[in-house]
Amino acid sequence: MPKCRVLKQARMLEHVFRPVEIAEIDGAYHAFIVRYSGDYVTHHHQADEFIYILEGLILMEMGEEQIEVRQGEGILVPAGTPHRARCRNMALALVVEKKGLQHERDAR
Repeated sequence: MPKCRVLKQARMLEHVFRPVEIAEIDGAYHAFIVRYSGDYVTHHHQADEFIYILEGLILMEMGEEQIEVRQGEGILVPAGTPHRARCRNMALALVVEKKGLQHERDAR
């Protein structure tokens, strides 16, 4: 697979909370890019999820805790942890997770 320009591709995303897969990893995991703006629904997964902020910042609510995740920072959301991303303006992220977790999320 040729290299990809992750940030350039992420900047071209038009829709919020609509992930676009950019790589499959060992057939069981994938990496995708996503544009954040506004509040997502609270949800949880059966496996860990890693979110790396490419641009902007998000406020990640994990249970009772609120963690600000800025450009250049990442956060691991442990399996089973209720969480939601909140974003006042706009942020771009690279997310790595087990395939199939996308289908576990509640509809908006």
